[in-house]
Amino acid sequence: MLAAERQKIILDVLARNHSVEVVELAIDFKVSEMTIRRDLLKLEQAGLLRRTFGGAVSVSSPLALQMSVIEKESVHQQDKIAIGLAAAQLIRDGETVGIGAGTTCAQVGKHLCEDRSITVVTNALNIASDLAHRRCVQLMVTGGTVVERSLALVGPFAEAIFDQVHINKLFLGATGVTYDQGVTTQDLMEASLYKAMISAAQEVIIVADSSKLGLVTFAPMVRIEYVTKLVVDAQASEEYLEKINRMGVEIIIAKE
Repeated sequence: MLAAERQKIILDVLARNHSVEVVELAIDFKVSEMTIRRDLLKLEQAGLLRRTFGGAVSVSSPLALQMSVIEKESVHQQDKIAIGLAAAQLIRDGETVGIGAGTTCAQVGKHLCEDRSITVVTNALNIASDLAHRRCVQLMVTGGTVVERSLALVGPFAEAIFDQVHINKLFLGATGVTYDQGVTTQDLMEASLYKAMISAAQEVIIVADSSKLGLVTFAPMVRIEYVTKLVVDAQASEEYLEKINRMGVEIIIAKE
């Protein structure tokens, strides 16, 4: 069984039981406890669970709070900064740019070049706040309902705007990226909003640190063959990136 398949099953168990134990998982999967601990570490780094002594709990469990956007900023921070800088350099003067919610997308916003005049459409309150006073940016913010954890605006009011705009380059984060199951996130409402954004976009650019590769999470966003580019850090597996590249996705490695 592939690690990604095993990790998906672990998340399924957490969704039902809210907790798992390393010993029991090792027996069920017929693998070592160290292998299970590595699985749990990767899932925790993606914000999908919280490890405990001897196991893990669901981020929706009363025993663990979901990681907020502020908490996630410190996870893989240097990788996210490098990815944000590399992604921002793809933007050309005069383009309309869509930026989704999430800490990696926030780094795209922070690194927008001041010498280019662009229009930015975003559903993220924190990103909108950062860009509100940038002279190079004409800012458009969707309406919608606030997701407290991610500061994303979602729902029909947020989605409706994308029937009326065209986006040259759309930057989206993810909690999971695979060559066969595509790009996924944790929240159905956010996934629905990002599908609306994708429908309005000429290019779809996924920005994700290497801990997201091989993970499949709850809500599908887009099949990998509809992704134009993937911007990822230098720690990513070359073998896995090659599989994604074969699906027609341009790979951009962000240098620290």
